Amino acid sequence: MSMSVDSNKSLLRKGDMKLENYPTCAVEALTRLETLIASRNKQNMVMQIISEYIFLERTGKDGDVRKSQALPISQMNLFQEFQLIIALIEYFSRPGRDATRNAIFLSLFGSHLTPQRSKLLSRLISTAVSGSVAPLLSSAGTWMQQVGCKTPLSLEVAQNIVSDFISYSRKTPEQLKQLPMVGPHFAANFMVAVADLYLNEQRSQSLNPPPDALLDTITEWMTENPTLCQASQQPLVLPAGAIAMPFATPLAGLLRWVVLAPLVSNRQAYSNLHLSLLRALQQLVSSGESTALPSQDLMQIVKSLQSYCARLGESKTDPDTDAAYQKCMERFAQAVQIALSSNCITNQIQLLCLLESLPPHKLMKIVIEAHKK
Repeated sequence: MSMSVDSNKSLLRKGDMKLENYPTCAVEALTRLETLIASRNKQNMVMQIISEYIFLERTGKDGDVRKSQALPISQMNLFQEFQLIIALIEYFSRPGRDATRNAIFLSLFGSHLTPQRSKLLSRLISTAVSGSVAPLLSSAGTWMQQVGCKTPLSLEVAQNIVSDFISYSRKTPEQLKQLPMVGPHFAANFMVAVADLYLNEQRSQSLNPPPDALLDTITEWMTENPTLCQASQQPLVLPAGAIAMPFATPLAGLLRWVVLAPLVSNRQAYSNLHLSLLRALQQLVSSGESTALPSQDLMQIVKSLQSYCARLGESKTDPDTDAAYQKCMERFAQAVQIALSSNCITNQIQLLCLLESLPPHKLMKIVIEAHKK
């Protein structure tokens, strides 16, 4: 006969699993979770242990994290938060199976986090980037794919990294520059998220370019390794029974950057990034599961160009004589041509029809006519 949750928890309170022994109780909880997490009928207990002994959360009278409708409130102070981050860094740095580490990480940080856990997650990942903690970054990359690279949680992590390593730093740290070598899967998913934050009219009414240091860093990553975008396609190591979520590559988001950049900036880095993206598209090995350039992402670029042309019309400016528009279209046409040749765009005919709605551009017209057959 299986023991009740309360009986199991009473056993866990013995020895190191006493809350007054924090963070020792958190470390012990992590170790014990390794055996519990494989059992599906003990998931409620797993969540309770994580909430009570790791995050020091309190909720309803019955203490059931899943049944309580109110969000649990963490009793953790800043020093205990620091202790937990160090404990998690040490735990994920231990030798062990990737599947176990990923299962623990996904249990600690699911897709629905309290504000306290969300902030701690961002600080944990920034610490892992700073310390080049490859195993934790690998689990974080898996987590981003499972929750979605463009979800608010992943975007918060990406924004926090930008703040920690770009906005508040005089010089881009070497740890960030070396991120693709330490955690390529995480680096690729980070690019998916961070690309969504800038030069994106769906997120803001204007085209806000990325910080120069961020642009330079990503350009350097892509120049040195054009295949980095494909790192997100690596098979995930998940616990038994878990379903891997579809991957996303940063190609479409970064392509939006370089195509729309002439409207707001003339930095050479965009030209360099554009060339790296073209090389990446040429080297792309199409996967049967997903495509590198979803047509809806490319249509977003078209809509931004349409909006710009509408503003040109209001000022009586001909797109044919507008240098910024011409440069945008030249880059866009080059990328679309290579992507179509590589067969890595979904709904190609729909995209080609939408491209025809833009003011004519010589190179783009050639691309459309060559493929719309």
